[in-house]
Amino acid sequence: MHKTGEGYTLCRIMNPCRNEEAMAQYLLVPKKDKLPADERLDAWKEAQGIDANTLILRTPLDRMTVSTACHTWLLGQLDALQNVGALCDTAYIASQEVLQWVREHPEIADAGQSTTPNTEVILQVQSEAVWISPFENADISTLQHLPVALIYCADYMENTPLARAEWMRFYGRLVGKGDEADSLYAKVVTRYDSLTVVAQEKTSDDKPLLLAEFPYGATWYVPGGCSTSARLYQDAGYSYPWAEDTHAGSLSLSAEAVLVKAGECDRWLIKYMDDSGDWTLGQFLDQSPYYGQFKAARTGEVWGCNTAKSDFFDVTPFRPDTLLESLVNEDGCFFKQLDQNSEQ
Repeated sequence: MHKTGEGYTLCRIMNPCRNEEAMAQYLLVPKKDKLPADERLDAWKEAQGIDANTLILRTPLDRMTVSTACHTWLLGQLDALQNVGALCDTAYIASQEVLQWVREHPEIADAGQSTTPNTEVILQVQSEAVWISPFENADISTLQHLPVALIYCADYMENTPLARAEWMRFYGRLVGKGDEADSLYAKVVTRYDSLTVVAQEKTSDDKPLLLAEFPYGATWYVPGGCSTSARLYQDAGYSYPWAEDTHAGSLSLSAEAVLVKAGECDRWLIKYMDDSGDWTLGQFLDQSPYYGQFKAARTGEVWGCNTAKSDFFDVTPFRPDTLLESLVNEDGCFFKQLDQNSEQ
């Protein structure tokens, strides 16, 4: 993201699977500024040294369809929810602030699932742009034929927490909140860096071994060594079993492989969704005979985040400092130790 000679902002969204390939390129031009007529735009781009395929976005975008809870939450932090016309996956919004806003604005349309947004709704609310995350299972083929700009939200592909959080600077500029986004990001960096220092000092002699997640069916997905989660765990003062791995996504492993690698883990962090209430340690251990073989399970060091009641997925992508602070201080804000009593 950088300024052009005209003072506009040029943004390139790189494909992490092909480092030299751009998924999309945008030129952010304030709506108050005049541009050449359509028939002269290509010549103007060439004169500015801008690729012909660059999409011009007139900012701020006043009417958008947003597909994920974390981006909606971020817009709330930037005081830009008024720029939203439709939302996807509303059932997955956990932030009470955002839910309250949705209740107070019944005119906000439901655009269906984020992997297959409802194109009729998108057109009906006259969206200028659709924010989409290019997940492997997402079908955006129909969106590509709409007269609507596609904003590729590939922040989840970054491999450090601060690199992902920095995307707020791009998103802020889309809605005319660039200064606010820069200020918020600077705050995140300052807090994150200071907390990292504290964590490293606390664990300088002995970094406890940390295991993350638990299996779904026969597969155990653990964060790859170059993922944002793995980096955050290490910044929080933990030793991560797959730290030397080079994958930014998840690793698909068997329970046996995880037991061999992390059987002596000192702490175990899990995320689960249960509307009926928080799990006890006994409820968790009853789910698999493998679990009791891990040291953390035997010592009661299993910490869980019930995402049915927590805004973990809404908040932490762009405020990794809050998650880091919670892990360093063990305050139970996101993860809390599973109760060892047999009853909830």
